[in-house]
Amino acid sequence: MKTLTQKKLQHIDEFLIEHYRLYYIDIRAEVVDHIATDIEVELHKGKCYEEAFVLVIAKWDALLKPSSFFFRGIPKFIAQRWTKERLRRGAKASGLGALATVGIGSFFYRFIDLDADILWVLGTLLALYIGIGILYICNRGLMRDIPLHTATGTFLRVEFKQLGWVQSIFVIMPLLNQMKFIPRADGVFAFYFFIGSVMLFYMIHWRIDYQKEQLYQVKWKSI
Repeated sequence: MKTLTQKKLQHIDEFLIEHYRLYYIDIRAEVVDHIATDIEVELHKGKCYEEAFVLVIAKWDALLKPSSFFFRGIPKFIAQRWTKERLRRGAKASGLGALATVGIGSFFYRFIDLDADILWVLGTLLALYIGIGILYICNRGLMRDIPLHTATGTFLRVEFKQLGWVQSIFVIMPLLNQMKFIPRADGVFAFYFFIGSVMLFYMIHWRIDYQKEQLYQVKWKSI
């Protein structure tokens, strides 16, 4: 099978940047590889490079167009990956949050009279949300000091922005509850603890991935 020259590979690379704004070097390298393989198949069928290039780009066009939904402006095939990644990360954080909630709930049920010692519950929630706030500030500093220029880095920046909005809403909810704007109900503190635990585990996961992606970025820059 015919293989593409370095000049033609560079042409594909530049085309992706110019027409699809695919600036992420890690994802672009993968797309160039797939497109080059498809073009080589067409060349094997007897087509010239220009014909093969047009056919293959037409095939990839729908996937490379920017998403108009949650990840607006991001190529659709990347947005699809990111959506799956959000679900995977959310499911993992939710599972850990549920385990933490069951664990702390069992401890309170066995050793603490919630009606008489409500301050224990409020203190636990306060400590949890203060910890979330501190971790959020630390993560923001990490993102500011170590900017990432890969597709995963962009995903993590989007995630951080979304986490900020979600965190603000759920930090305010317990305060509204104490001010009687939200009616109390059985299990409401467990709900707050569960949401807080999910956010905490999600942000810990985010920080680990951000630091890991820094190593991959160094790898791509060194190529």
